[in-house]
Amino acid sequence: MPSRPGQPSLALPDRIRAILSSRGLSLADVARQSRQMYPGDKRFHIPPNLYYVLAQKGFSPSLHQLLVLSRLTGYRLVDWLAVFGVALDDIPRLQASLPSPYTTLIDANVYDDQSWFFSFEQTHAGLPPESLRPLREWARLGAPRRQTDGRKEAGALFLYAKIGGQDDFAYPDLLPGSIVRIIRPDAPSFRNFSMHRNGAFFLVEHARGLACSRLHASGKNRIVLCPALLPFAQVEFELGKEARILGAVDFELRPTDSAVAPRAPRRLAEFWNPAPFGPLSARLAFDRLLRHARQRSGLSFREASAKSALIAKALQDERFFCATGSLSDFESKISPPRHAHKLFSLSVVYSLNFWELMRAGGIESAHEGRDVMPNEFFGRPAIPQNAYIESQDRPVLAEFPYSFGRAAAESFKMDHLSIRDLFSVGGQRRSLHPYLAGAVALIVDRRKKRIVTLRRAPLWAQPLYVLLQRNGQYVCTSCASNGKGLVLRPFSDGFDRPLRLESPAEIEIVGRVVGILRRTGREQSA
Repeated sequence: MPSRPGQPSLALPDRIRAILSSRGLSLADVARQSRQMYPGDKRFHIPPNLYYVLAQKGFSPSLHQLLVLSRLTGYRLVDWLAVFGVALDDIPRLQASLPSPYTTLIDANVYDDQSWFFSFEQTHAGLPPESLRPLREWARLGAPRRQTDGRKEAGALFLYAKIGGQDDFAYPDLLPGSIVRIIRPDAPSFRNFSMHRNGAFFLVEHARGLACSRLHASGKNRIVLCPALLPFAQVEFELGKEARILGAVDFELRPTDSAVAPRAPRRLAEFWNPAPFGPLSARLAFDRLLRHARQRSGLSFREASAKSALIAKALQDERFFCATGSLSDFESKISPPRHAHKLFSLSVVYSLNFWELMRAGGIESAHEGRDVMPNEFFGRPAIPQNAYIESQDRPVLAEFPYSFGRAAAESFKMDHLSIRDLFSVGGQRRSLHPYLAGAVALIVDRRKKRIVTLRRAPLWAQPLYVLLQRNGQYVCTSCASNGKGLVLRPFSDGFDRPLRLESPAEIEIVGRVVGILRRTGREQSA
């Protein structure tokens, strides 16, 4: 998979000088032209001592100044933001990997259309007959491509969300921390999902936030949330006025080592009267958009500030931190914060699109540059030339942006994720383990080979392991050590009785299952 972004060798002032020089410009030219272009608005003026102030710790140009630099040099704004440490494609990565007590949306937008995509290509026709095989035996990584190369993306048909522990109406069918794909109501396949107490899971937005839940149609244009296990209140909503359905869940990427304990907080456990939505507009002002997004996220100012601290820690830059008072002030102003770092954090914390926030704040990017900045100026991820095999019109099984691979590895607490860590579940026989119902693929941490039994956890929550038997067959199950060997619990691959095996003579421990990609049930008996 693509390597991590490299670090440019030049210091920031020298890089800016090199960028301007590549366009035949000097700092004096840029400073003079910025004043000529916007004579009455100092926010767009480039300081003539820019190199000096850049050397001072903590300084960065404003969004307005970056827009001017983009316009004068012809380089894209997304590249100029990356030069100053604001890589916009980190927004969905952080939304997916950072902990969140409430269900939040994940921005599916790819900001840099020069970023790399990787794909899995099928090398053998048909799924393997065995129930569990390494993915690399019948698929491979295809040649990487950029978003601008080749097929049109189908992202407009899907939303992505991360399940929170304090509003997990679908527990244990959907676990806290799981990332789910949502089919939008305008997609043709949305009609395949039934709405009843044992039907599909839907993503619903109401005045208190988001929830993934089964729904019951209680009357004309009215629905009731149907929690699966936890004692959440079964609240009735009027569609369009008090709630709206954002889509249906069709896939779940589930972390099996999640330490989040789901619970029903008082605000959602006690029966409450739903409040109507405020009037929505396609173009909200900055303060209203921010307030609506914060209320949808369920976060207080204190909780949002704490999450911004996690962003600053992850990116090792304190400029991404937003104090509680600053977050409150942002909701009382119609203009966005001056620094792009703050706007980046608001996008991550409140699940908003960066460009949407800019437009809401009155910063239009219609005149920004369109040319791609050379990689050496900000360290775009490099692609190892020998890591991929050129495609020969093989079927593409799945395709992901580079940031998804990094987010998945971080979510599963792995240094990196490779195709060797992936196992396909095809032709699955009867399974007694609820985690394996509908499983499509397993993510296996091959470093974790020690058998662990959680004495205070129920049987279905015990760690799962992928094991290789002497006959070459793989099995996924939980197991226990009896001192001399392993005892396999009768969970997967159809066996009904415990199996006692001597390890390593009869079986090899491949690793612990840390993630499961599963297809959620579309139709169950009502």
